[in-house]
Amino acid sequence: MTQDALVAVARAVFEASGGTPIDPGYVLPADLPLELSGEAVRARLCVFADHRGAEMVMRPDLTLPVAQHEAARLESGENGPRTYTYAAPAFRLPASPDDPLEFPQVGLERFGHETGPMADADLFALVLRAAEACGVRPSTIITGDLAIVPAFIEALDLPAVTADLLKRAFRQEGGMRAVLDAAARPLESEASAALDAADPEAALAALLAARAIPLAGTRSLAEIAAGLRARRAAIEAGGLTPAARAALLALREVDCALKDAPATLAALAETHGLTAAAPALERFAARTAAIFDLAPQAERRAVFRAGFGRRFTYYDGFVFEVLADGLGPDQHVAAGGRYDGLIASLSGGRASATGIGGVVRPDRIIRVRRSAA
Repeated sequence: MTQDALVAVARAVFEASGGTPIDPGYVLPADLPLELSGEAVRARLCVFADHRGAEMVMRPDLTLPVAQHEAARLESGENGPRTYTYAAPAFRLPASPDDPLEFPQVGLERFGHETGPMADADLFALVLRAAEACGVRPSTIITGDLAIVPAFIEALDLPAVTADLLKRAFRQEGGMRAVLDAAARPLESEASAALDAADPEAALAALLAARAIPLAGTRSLAEIAAGLRARRAAIEAGGLTPAARAALLALREVDCALKDAPATLAALAETHGLTAAAPALERFAARTAAIFDLAPQAERRAVFRAGFGRRFTYYDGFVFEVLADGLGPDQHVAAGGRYDGLIASLSGGRASATGIGGVVRPDRIIRVRRSAA
């Protein structure tokens, strides 16, 4: 099949489930994806200045502009659930030499519908069905749940400033490990002095230059300063107990077959006395059962990783990626997840709606098919 034929096949699967076709704006204000993307994506955004000098970006995916459209609809006074389908290009600097800068996404986004384990499983099964209709036999399906780590952190009953620091660290590249490793150490006196300087960012820049430490990734000096302030506040609030650190380190290492994940997480919570995490774990177990009911083939291929799902930071619940032989481990052929807080974020709190969606990548699927031929 040609790429256009694969687009048509995937689109037919999504359109059969209902929804309004949409092709939203190609260009977004740069602050939206910069704020809502993890570092790995932020470094790949196609950013430019418009004729007024405002920083803009080509849409890095379809979820953001579709959600922006939905936020505007809700702010205008319309209400009620909506489902959108699309087959349109997105733009990101390639992560590997064989990926294009412009690539098609075929997908579906649901807003304002009921949430719950079955809703998550239904979307997952739909995206998997679209990929399989294009001739993909998944090699691995990676799943995660961005509500599990926060639930464990809340169950530890830590000082609020420490809990907030850990939750933010979880959503960054590298996860919580650096915070956990540094938790028992006081902030260096020179770094603390820089934070207290009249111009903290300039003081931090001078400190980094004196130590020949280059800025890495896409975090600005302001973001580094904010992170150091949060770490200092957490240390002053008492830091982490050895028991809390052990629980979070154990959770961070969970990487197992999805069918084993409910029991693994429940045992971990019981070992560390985290009874307050039970509601999140019950939802997780119910979703896992629903996934295997709607997509039994996933039981052989799906894994769960506690640290998975930070590529776009607007996701806040169930997330997944479908991999196939013939591509690299970071090149999914389908992906999706839940983002119930995105509409509120885009509208500044003036509107809110549940959200979940998923896409397939026909450009990658055609390479999978060729490698298998």
